[in-house]
Amino acid sequence: MKLLPAFFRLIRYPNLIYIALTQFLLQYCVVAPVLVKSGEVPSLSGGEFFLLSLSTILIAAGGYIINDYFDINIDIINKPDKMVVDKIISRRWAMAWHTIFNMAGVSLGFIVAWKTGQIYLGLTQVISSLLLWFYSTSFKRQVLIGNVVISLLTALSVVVVGFYEKQIYESFEAIMSPVGRKLIQIIGIYALFAFIISMVREVVKDLEDMIGDSKDGCRTIPIVWGMQPAKRLCDGLFLALQLLLVMVELRVWILGWWIAIVYLLVFVQLPCIYAWVLLRKAHLPAHYHKVSSLVKWVMLTGILSMIFFKLFL
Repeated sequence: MKLLPAFFRLIRYPNLIYIALTQFLLQYCVVAPVLVKSGEVPSLSGGEFFLLSLSTILIAAGGYIINDYFDINIDIINKPDKMVVDKIISRRWAMAWHTIFNMAGVSLGFIVAWKTGQIYLGLTQVISSLLLWFYSTSFKRQVLIGNVVISLLTALSVVVVGFYEKQIYESFEAIMSPVGRKLIQIIGIYALFAFIISMVREVVKDLEDMIGDSKDGCRTIPIVWGMQPAKRLCDGLFLALQLLLVMVELRVWILGWWIAIVYLLVFVQLPCIYAWVLLRKAHLPAHYHKVSSLVKWVMLTGILSMIFFKLFL
């Protein structure tokens, strides 16, 4: 593997595209249309939003690098053919890139926060960076906490777009205004979706990586609780996801967005059910990898559903 492709593999560029796409669609298909319909404009200019999104992407890239840095012993067993750190890129360079990305990401976050007049918002990037560090060094080796931390950070990548809107940070009255409540409701639903689907994927990945994780002393959910309890946790998460989707579909039905209902049923809800069926039958790493890939597809289709707000609002 050549150096440049290896570097892109290291920073998980498809996941970074997911993050960028999520924030772009949320800003320009949800936040901006809601505000414009109410006679207002987004708090962030196009350039400021780009810097905020770039900040999130850089911190996420740094998190992926440091995760691989501390996962060398696990990856030797679980995915030796896909290893980058210590095989193509040295550990010293990996740490250097992690530091550069984090410093750049945090700096950009504070720049955008300063431009909005709410400098404390820059702490969001600081907290995210710290959580990713502690996840890689400690949390991911502890039962449940690592899964929750990553899922919260996934949800935060959605919520952070709303943090920088004056309808949310300006005052309690702004939050309780019709446009403020609408923004919080929509962003909250997508953040909850992101949290639940990320939790499912994290537990499934733990099931897939049990062999390497156990040899490295990790105390993940399937290792500590067992495979069946881990699957039952996923059952509960899938059920919560289905309930959330049904609630959204009922709301969309009231609005008369029929195409959106069909989209959610065919491209989000049914794949969720299929992933759940596959998980119940899974017992080999390859089976769990297939479920994980399908869950990632559901994440993408869920993100793309934001387009309907642009079409119908």
